[in-house]
Formats: sequence, structure tokens, C-alpha cells
Amino acid sequence: MFRNAVQVVSSVLLASTAVAAHGQFYKLHNVDLGVNAISPFTKSLTNDSNSVQGTTDTTGFLFTMREHPFAWAGVEFNYGYSKYSQVYTAPTATARLSSYNHEFTGAYLFHPHFRKLQPFVGVGGGAIDFDPAGGTVANQWRGAGLLEAGLDLPTKNPHLGFKVQGRSLFYRAPNFYSAILSSRSWVATVEPSAGVYWRF
Repeated sequence: MFRNAVQVVSSVLLASTAVAAHGQFYKLHNVDLGVNAISPFTKSLTNDSNSVQGTTDTTGFLFTMREHPFAWAGVEFNYGYSKYSQVYTAPTATARLSSYNHEFTGAYLFHPHFRKLQPFVGVGGGAIDFDPAGGTVANQWRGAGLLEAGLDLPTKNPHLGFKVQGRSLFYRAPNFYSAILSSRSWVATVEPSAGVYWRF
């Protein structure tokens, strides 16, 4: 658990340092920082074996930095954290493996602006680190694609707003380098989320 806390703190410090360094060489445009609560659940998209892989329901957090150099487009960088169990269901048995999950992704954003609602869509990708709780097997990284859509809800305060969105991460199901845990499936983790952002 201590190692995971160190990873989270290190990631936040690294992101803050990168933002500060970036600002020294390039003028940032309409940057906002946000935090969302997420509720991820995972379903198999393919099934190439006799086992089916999914996850238990859980909640987590998503930290986001967005920049909008154009009125209609921008970029974002994300760090997500959650803990859930991988569930492997075979004809004769079911197994579970709990893991801490760290998402590192980026996306291009497209966002037409209306008077009160500001919808956006995003396309991108990155990687997810699956870190098993208890250290019984090795952690495993998986590359992931990202699709998202949502709404920014500005308030009377020009800096403060709310955000609701749906996200989908697409990746090869982790097997933690174990043939027994391999379903050879591609999965989608869907993340309804809501939170706040602060625009500078």
C-alpha cells in the first residue's frame, strides 16, 4: 500500500513539474485542472478461450489537466486510480485477483462551445499499470485506447466548473504473465464519471 501511495504522489509531483516547465517555454492557453470520481466496470469484447474475463464493480479517481490552444480543440493528460478484482470465469471454476490500477493517458479534444453547455469528445490512448495487491504475481502494463464524451458545465465563477463524462478504455486483458489467468480477451473498461475543474 505504501508503494502505491508513493506512486500516486510521485505522479502528481511529476505532472506539476512538467506543467511548470512547459510554461517556461510555451504560453499555456485556457488550462484547467480537474478531479473526477469514476465508477469503472469491464466487459470482454472477444473470447478466444473457454474462460471469460471481467472485473468487480468499484469506484476510483481521475485527475486531468487540459489545455485549449484553440476555441474548438485542445489536449488533455490523465492519471486514473482504482482498485478492483479481475474475475476469471471458466466452465469448471472462477478465480479472482485484486489489483491497484494506474492509468496514464492523453487525448485530443474537440469541443464546440455553446452558451451554457460545452460538449466535448476525446480520442487518445496511453497505458494502464495493473499492480496486484499482495504481490503474489508481477505487475503488468497494457497499452490502451481511449474514447470519451462529456459536458463542461461552467458556473458564474469564470474559473470554476463541473464536468460529467463517459469514458471507454480498450486493451488486452491482463494475465500477469500466467497462462492459467490468460483469457486472451480484448476488453473495454467503461467509466461514467463526474467532477469539478478549475480553469486558470
